[in-house]
Amino acid sequence: MQIDATGTMPWRPVTPDDVPMHAVVRYEDRGRSVLGTAVDVLDAHGRPSLIVLDDDGQRHVAPCDVTLEMRVD
Repeated sequence: MQIDATGTMPWRPVTPDDVPMHAVVRYEDRGRSVLGTAVDVLDAHGRPSLIVLDDDGQRHVAPCDVTLEMRVD
């Protein structure tokens, strides 16, 4: 596991089709920060959209054009 200089795990930008299942991701959606685990993929007009499960058990659909960050372990 890599730790950066601040003592936290680093994040790296990824596209939705580069996120493996069960990876921890974060993104901004309509001014709200979403953090959770990638659990499924939807085909949205030929582009993948991730379904993200947050800590409260809520499911979120990450829009196709959103900038995602994946936690690097």
